[in-house]
Amino acid sequence: MLFDALILIGIGFIIGLSGAILPGPLFAFTVLDTSRKHSVTGHLIIFGHVVWESIIILIILLGFGTFLIGNKLIIYIIGGSVLLLMGYQMTKSRKEKIILKKSNMNSSFLGGIFYTAFNPTQPLWWATAGLSLLLKGMEIMSVLGVIFVTAGHWLADFVYYIFISFVVRKNENYIAGKQGKLSLILALFVSILGIYFIVSGLQQTFIVG
Repeated sequence: MLFDALILIGIGFIIGLSGAILPGPLFAFTVLDTSRKHSVTGHLIIFGHVVWESIIILIILLGFGTFLIGNKLIIYIIGGSVLLLMGYQMTKSRKEKIILKKSNMNSSFLGGIFYTAFNPTQPLWWATAGLSLLLKGMEIMSVLGVIFVTAGHWLADFVYYIFISFVVRKNENYIAGKQGKLSLILALFVSILGIYFIVSGLQQTFIVG
């Protein structure tokens, strides 16, 4: 049983890491959030990420995976549009002096939820590749298998994003003088992702049609 558990955690970790290392909205937010707060915030961001993914996993396990796949266009359009909006807002505020206030927009935890929720690839990944991962866990160890394989997946997220946050924090002196440029680069990156998601959704719908 212990061997099976370790295997499932390992599988979840490897697959999770392969997804985590691909740059996306969460990566961009982690870099910006860490540089603004001058502290390692990767773990807090991933806590938010985990909360939202838990909801997605629950929805899929309840049988709504087919619904998510069948509504790709809506998911891509909404997610891409929100990312475009956030990119625009980041561009507007790049010249403003960075002053952290106690508001939801400056919460690492809520940011983790937000940038996961509006990344169109998240629900679709869990409804396809992620579902296969969950089924493998179920096949080997039933409900415990699902827990172990998911734990491995999230462990990869924590390890990678804490590492990224730590690297940004250690290079704080270099990054501090380039906050405006960093915000602009990340804004453009997030905006490009938004456009990509919208175009991808439209192309897939057109091809299928």
